[in-house]
Amino acid sequence: MDELIAIGPRGLYGLLSEPSVPGTHPAVVLFNAGFVHKAGPFRLHVRLARALAAAGRLVLRLDLPGVGDAPNGDTPWLAAARQALDAVQARTGTSRFVVGGLCSAADLGWCLAVADPRVCGLILLDGLARRGPWFRVGQLQLFLRRPFARWPGMLARRFLRSDPGDPAAEDLRDWPAPGSERTDMAGLLARGVEVYALYTGGAAPYFLHPRQFAATFGTAARGPQVHLDHWRDCDHAFYAEADRRRLIAAIADWMDERCVA
Repeated sequence: MDELIAIGPRGLYGLLSEPSVPGTHPAVVLFNAGFVHKAGPFRLHVRLARALAAAGRLVLRLDLPGVGDAPNGDTPWLAAARQALDAVQARTGTSRFVVGGLCSAADLGWCLAVADPRVCGLILLDGLARRGPWFRVGQLQLFLRRPFARWPGMLARRFLRSDPGDPAAEDLRDWPAPGSERTDMAGLLARGVEVYALYTGGAAPYFLHPRQFAATFGTAARGPQVHLDHWRDCDHAFYAEADRRRLIAAIADWMDERCVA
C-alpha cells in the first residue's frame, strides 16, 4: 500500500511504499525522470517501488516542483530533494538513503549525494559521462559493425554535414563543471557510498564505451563500490517490457548485494 506524505512547506508530497515488515535498510528515493510524472516512464517507478517494498525496503517517489502533480514554486530541485529526505526521516526514522533515477533524476541524485551525507547509495541511469578518447573508440566500433554498403553514406553525413546538429547532452543537463566529478566521486566512495551506474543505447550521443566511465570519474570508479552496466540494446525510456523487468531485477540484485545494512 502506498501512503501519501507531505514534503516541505510548499505543498509537495510523495507516495511512500512500505514493506510489510519494517527493517533497517536504507530508504530509496526516486526522482522524476526528466519531466515525466512520478509514476515514471511506462510506470517504471511504480513497479520498481513496489518490487523493492516487497523485498523489504521503503521507497518514496515524488514529483519535483513544477513537474506532474507538484505545484510550481521557487523551491530549487536540490532543496526539494533534501526536504524529501527530511520527510521520510521524520516519518520513518531512517537516516540513510539510496537516491537517483533516470536522466535528470540521476543528475539530481548525484548533486544530492555530494551535498547530503545521508545519501549512502546512488542509482545513475544514463547519468553523467564525458566523451573523450574512449567515446571515439566507441564510435569507431559502432561504425565497423555497420554493413559495408552503408559506410559511404555514414561518412558523408559525418563530414559533409553543414548544420551544428542537436544540442550536446551537457547543454541540456545539470552536469557539474568538467573535472569536478572526479574529486566528488573520490569523496563519495571514501564516505562509503555505493553506486549503480547503467548506460543504455539511448545515451549513445555521449556514451559508447564502458571505459568512458573511469575516464570520466577517475580510477577510483573501478573499485568494488561501483557497479557499471552498459546495455547497448536498451532504449533510454525502457520502452520494452523485457527491459523494464530486467532493470527492476538488476537494481534489486544490486541493492541486496551492496546496500543491505
